[in-house]
Amino acid sequence: MGTQIALWNQVYIRIVDIRHTRMSQGDALRSYLLPSSAFIYVIRGSAKVSLDGKPARAERFNVLHGGKGLCLDIEAEERFEYGLILYQALLPIKSRQELIERLERDNPFRLQYAFAPTYPLSLYGLVEAMTAGWSKGGSLEVLRVRTTFYQFVQELLAQMEEQGVRPVKPDLTEQAARYLRERYREPITLASLAAALDCNPRQLLRAFKSRQRTSPIDYLIRIRLDRAKELLLDTDFTLREIAEAVGYSDSYYFSRMFKKIEGVAPTVFQERERRQANGRHNPSLPSTYPIAAKLRRRYIYNDHDNHSQYTGGKTSVMHKRFRTSMAAAMLLSFLVLASACGTAGNANSIASGEAATPSSSQASAAAASPTQAEAEAPRVVKHAMGEITLTGTPKRVVILTNEGTEALLALGVKPAGAVSSWVGDPWYDFIKDDMQDVTVVGDELQPNLELIAGLKPDLIVGNKARQEKIYEQLSQIAPTVFSEDLGGDWKTNFKLYSEAVDKQAEGEQALAAYDRRISDIKAKLGDKTATQVSVARFSASQVRIYQKLSFSGAILNDLGFARPASQDKDSSIEVMSKETIPSMDGDVLFYFVTRVAGKTDADQVVKEWMDDPLFQNLNVAKANKVVEVDEAIWNSSGGIEAANLLLDELVNYFGIE
Repeated sequence: MGTQIALWNQVYIRIVDIRHTRMSQGDALRSYLLPSSAFIYVIRGSAKVSLDGKPARAERFNVLHGGKGLCLDIEAEERFEYGLILYQALLPIKSRQELIERLERDNPFRLQYAFAPTYPLSLYGLVEAMTAGWSKGGSLEVLRVRTTFYQFVQELLAQMEEQGVRPVKPDLTEQAARYLRERYREPITLASLAAALDCNPRQLLRAFKSRQRTSPIDYLIRIRLDRAKELLLDTDFTLREIAEAVGYSDSYYFSRMFKKIEGVAPTVFQERERRQANGRHNPSLPSTYPIAAKLRRRYIYNDHDNHSQYTGGKTSVMHKRFRTSMAAAMLLSFLVLASACGTAGNANSIASGEAATPSSSQASAAAASPTQAEAEAPRVVKHAMGEITLTGTPKRVVILTNEGTEALLALGVKPAGAVSSWVGDPWYDFIKDDMQDVTVVGDELQPNLELIAGLKPDLIVGNKARQEKIYEQLSQIAPTVFSEDLGGDWKTNFKLYSEAVDKQAEGEQALAAYDRRISDIKAKLGDKTATQVSVARFSASQVRIYQKLSFSGAILNDLGFARPASQDKDSSIEVMSKETIPSMDGDVLFYFVTRVAGKTDADQVVKEWMDDPLFQNLNVAKANKVVEVDEAIWNSSGGIEAANLLLDELVNYFGIE
C-alpha cells in the first residue's frame, strides 16, 4: 500500500468523465472496455459483476476499481444505481527513471479490487459532490471536482489500508488477447494496443510472447483470417465486404495477407472448400464455372497465381502465366479466332479464285471525307499503365469503375458492359434509367473476364488501384486504358476517359459547366464557407472520418469550406475509435451509413455511437446539426453526376438557391 500511496502523490490527475447510471432488474452491460482508469461506487441495489472475466458481486456502497482496458460486465439483479468516475493519471514530463520503472512494476491505476468500505457515507458524499459539480461544467467546477477526487482517493486508501485489502494485478496478456478478440475489426497496432491497456509496448510484447508464443499483431492476424474464412464459406459477401468486416480497409492488402498466411488467395480458398464440400454430398457435381451475369465472384489479383485442380483429393498444379480460368482461356481463344476469320474473309475469297468485290464498309471508307479521316486518325493516349494508340470512336465500351460509368453517361456514351454499383440492384438510383440493357460484368474488385470477353468490346476502361493485377488479361480482350486512382481525383480521370472514347470536346464542356457551377455556389455561400463541415461514415465494421483527398472532401475544398482540424489534412480517411469521437465535431456533421440489405448491424453501430456520452457532448449533437446523407452520392459513386448531386444537397442545406 505504501508504494501505491507514493505513486498517487507523484501523478497529475485528469478527470475524463463522471457518469450516474441507473439500471432496471435484468438490464445488462456487456463487455464494456474501460477507456481509462475508473472507480465504480454503488449507490443502491445489487448486481453480478465481472472484471476481466473474474466474477464479483456489487452491493450498496461497494467500491470497485479497474484500469484502462478492463472488460466490465454488469447484470442488475434488482434496480441498480452507480456512479462511474473515469480518470487518467499522468506522470510529470521530466519524471525520474526510477519513478517510471516503479510505475511499470506497480501501477496502482490499473489494479483491480472490489470491497465494502467501513465508513461508506463519507465516500458517498464525495461521490455526490463530484457528480453534481461535473454536470454543471465550467473551469472552476472542474477544478473543484478534481480537488474532491483527491479527497475521495485519500479516504478510500485509508479505509483499504485499515481493512488490509489486497488489490489484484490485471493479467496483461489475457487483457490484450480479449481486446484483440473483441475489437479485431478496428485498426490496431502494437502502440495503440499498449495505449488502450495503459502499458509500455515493450512490456506488453514481452509478456504476450512469453504466454502466447506469438506477438500480439500475429495473434490479431490469425483472428482476422479465421473470421474471414468463416465469412468466405458461410456468406456471399464480396471480398471488399469481408475485408472490412475483419478489419482491413484495403481489400487488396487483405488478399495479399490471406495468401501469405494461408498459401492461396481468398477466392481460391473459397472455391476449393466449397467444391470439396459439395463433392462430399454430390458425386456428380456440375461445373462451378457457369458463364452468367450473376456468376459468383471468384477472381483474384496476384500476377502469377497457380490454379489447382482437385482429383481424388490430390492437387495437381497447372503453371499458367495468367490467372484466367480454363473457361475464360477457351473463350478468349475462340473470340480471337472468330475475329480473325471475320477480318480475313476477303483474302480467303481471292485466294480461292473468286471475284473479290469491295464491301460496303470499304466503299464508305474510300469515300470518306477529310473530316472523317481526321476522326479516324490514330491518337496516343497516356494512361496509368503507359501509352496506347487508339483509332476512331469506340462503339462498345466496357467500364470497370462506378465513377467511370458516370463519366461515360455524361459524355453521351452508353457502355456495353459495366461493373455493378456499390449501392443498388444493380445500379445507383440516379443512373438506372440510363443503364437499361447494360450488361453487369462483376464489381470493381472482381470483374468477370468471361462476360467482358463475351461482349466483344472495342475498348475497356478500368483503374490501376482496382484492377492492376488483371491488366494483361484485359488487354488480350481489347485495348485497355487505366486511370491511376480513385477518390478526389475524379476530374483528372474524367479527362482521361473523354480522350479514350474520343469525346474530348464534350468532356471539356462538361467540366467547364461544373467549374462554373462551383464558382456560382461559392459566391452565393459567402461567409457560410466558414462553417466547419465534418464528414463521417458508419458501417458494421468501422467508423471513419473523411479528409480533403476524399471525393466529398475535394468538393468541399473546391467550395472553400472550413474543415475541423482532424479532417483538414491532405489524406482521404481516418478510422475512428470511440475515444476519438471528439474528432468528428464541427459546425455540421454530414454522415452516411453503409448498409447491407436485410441487416441492421450498421444502424446499431450508429445508435451505439450517437448514444455515447462523448458524442452527446459534441457541439454538432448539442446543436442538432447531425445530418444523414446518401452514401452513393457522398462517397461510393465518385463521378461527375454524384458531384453535381452533392452540390444540390449542399445548396439545399445552406439555403442558397
